[in-house]
Amino acid sequence: MVGFLKTVIFFTFVKLTLCDTCDPNHGTEGVYDCVRIPKYNGYQWAVCLSSQSLRKYTGRHMGCRGSAYCWLPCTQSVYPEIRKGHIAKECVCDPTENERRKRSLALEGREARVKVPPDCYIPAMDNNCQWYSKCLEAHSSCEGSDSNYAISYGKAICSIFLEEYNSFSEDGKSWIRSSQKCIEDRLRSVLMPNNTEDCRNIRDRAYRVHSDCYFQNRNAKFCNLLGTDQQKIYWSIKQVYEHAFREKFDEGMAKFRSCLRNDVYGHQRKFMFYVEKDSEEIIDENEFATSLVAQFDFSSHGIDWDVDKMTNSRKKREVNKLKGYQIVGIFVSRKQVNLVERSRRSANEPHLRKSLDTEYDADFLESLNISITNELKNNALTVLNIDKSLRAKRAIGWVAVTAGNVFSRCFNLSPVILCFPLWIGCIRSLLLIHSYRQGVLPDTPDDIDPRFYFYSVNKNDIQLRFSDVSSFSHFDPSKKTYIIVHGFLNNKEKSWISDMRRNILSEVDANVIVVDWEKGADHLGHYEQAAVNTEVVGTILALLVRSLEDHQGAKKSHIHIIGHSLGAHVAGFAGSAHKETRYQRITGIDPAGPFFNTKGSDARLDETDAHFVDVIHTDGGGLGYLNALGHLDFYPNGGQSQPGCLLTCSHSRAYELFTESILSNQTFKAWECDTLDQCKTGKGIDTDTSEDNRMGFYVDDTKKYKMYYLRTNKASPYDIAAHAVKAT
Repeated sequence: MVGFLKTVIFFTFVKLTLCDTCDPNHGTEGVYDCVRIPKYNGYQWAVCLSSQSLRKYTGRHMGCRGSAYCWLPCTQSVYPEIRKGHIAKECVCDPTENERRKRSLALEGREARVKVPPDCYIPAMDNNCQWYSKCLEAHSSCEGSDSNYAISYGKAICSIFLEEYNSFSEDGKSWIRSSQKCIEDRLRSVLMPNNTEDCRNIRDRAYRVHSDCYFQNRNAKFCNLLGTDQQKIYWSIKQVYEHAFREKFDEGMAKFRSCLRNDVYGHQRKFMFYVEKDSEEIIDENEFATSLVAQFDFSSHGIDWDVDKMTNSRKKREVNKLKGYQIVGIFVSRKQVNLVERSRRSANEPHLRKSLDTEYDADFLESLNISITNELKNNALTVLNIDKSLRAKRAIGWVAVTAGNVFSRCFNLSPVILCFPLWIGCIRSLLLIHSYRQGVLPDTPDDIDPRFYFYSVNKNDIQLRFSDVSSFSHFDPSKKTYIIVHGFLNNKEKSWISDMRRNILSEVDANVIVVDWEKGADHLGHYEQAAVNTEVVGTILALLVRSLEDHQGAKKSHIHIIGHSLGAHVAGFAGSAHKETRYQRITGIDPAGPFFNTKGSDARLDETDAHFVDVIHTDGGGLGYLNALGHLDFYPNGGQSQPGCLLTCSHSRAYELFTESILSNQTFKAWECDTLDQCKTGKGIDTDTSEDNRMGFYVDDTKKYKMYYLRTNKASPYDIAAHAVKAT
């Protein structure tokens, strides 16, 4: 193995016969020249080094073969793995131009010598942070300029990793060694005589080199490291990057963030803010974040933070649609590992210091969450002076994604909180973040603009307004209340809603409320956006019921919510907001399936959302939800496709069946199924016997059976018996 390593690493250097400035016995070490080397195609710069120096700085793996001095070609110095072939472009030299330079130096009595110690050109075999000051800065003299890099940042970031080296895993240590060697190798060409880069160009090159070596180094890649290693690297690099590569900071940190493992997110929190702005105004995320962390005194707790500016690019559609708001993402470090951070005393006088070894416990993190939540809930989080007009800006919405337990992480679920000011408050759910398009957030209440319209036997189309409680005056708390909620791409003007409302009032002297959330449901081509909006609508519906309780004496025991498709889940979220004193009944009319069929019961309609939940399935496995959701689930014609239907007809058939059921308590006889498969086929069910229940408005909620099968006609009247009577 040792022999193989020596064979691979050993450099064959070119002897003095090619040039008269590097005598194989006498040198001189440190002179350089434009040399033609046979195994490379052309001329390149080379530095004369002693075999003793090569052996010393490479652990005796390298040396001049058969001589005391030899040439180290630029290509092998910068890319030691390139042993023959084409010359690296940064190493090419012009022999004619070089002869003129040599004559000019000779006339001045000077020798062509390198500016830095010769060993600076020897490919590094270990992590030597002194290389940045001893070699790179000694050559470039950039320290003190606006584009300083070598000592303030190159050496600083190298020192951070060396200081924390023993706390990394073996893979982490390998990443440190490989990436630092890669950086020095790639920057070594700056030391070559032909290099004329100024300080800014050197810093720009350094950014590209760091990025390549951290992410594309074949020996070790950041994306493959353990979460604990990633966290230490991420927050340590951030401290240096924010000063070293200011104009590339967002891009650079986004690359790191894209690789963070799930267990890293368990050690930090992400805050998402909707920030109020003028239509053409752009909020500076860093200024907003700086004001925010100052308000909550992050620094006194040693909390570090990073702004996720890439949020806007990932959410262009959401941001463009939210014309009055800009989304700002802020990451906050939960210090469960030992980190080294940079003091922010002065960007021009960077100073490294070691952080405390303390950890933040769950109580502290929860208190931080509560403090921010309360500020937003009370509409008090106002950040000043973040635009030219010096107007106050208000963060009106917030999502904090926190670490879940093992079960949550395994199933890609994280507790989520979304807060809105004053009358709406906060939502806690498992639904909001994980959709088809990663990171889809709900629209704000102002954008959804849900509206509520009241109807009774004597009153029509009266809009109920939170801001005007006198609009509640026609609500009669002694009567039953039916609330109708539409789904995707619908509104209150749809004929089925009018038909259902009229049928209810023709049979019952009741309060009827229609929920119109058209602006939140009208996302053609972006169904998942409407899906995540259901929780906001459900929460606001629950607030309406609470307002009717407070101002008109409404009783939850008198409330029956009827929701179609996404509206069924709106009903579920409204019900889950009142689980201690639940609504009397929720009817899910073919609840939406896509997106919700992978969610837990907290993120969709389920039987705990009301005292009694009944569900009608007509397009299960298509646009609808197939599995049982309620106390009683009905599967007309098997629950997957309806007779006479094409395309979306099966999904809409559900509300037609329910609307028809209102007019007679003798319609839609149904029979018990033992299993879902039996409900889907109807096999083994004797429909000639007395029915076990009736589907729809007059369902018997005292029945103990879970699932029912029935058949319907392909046209109205849909009830089999009613159709037979009509035919007779």
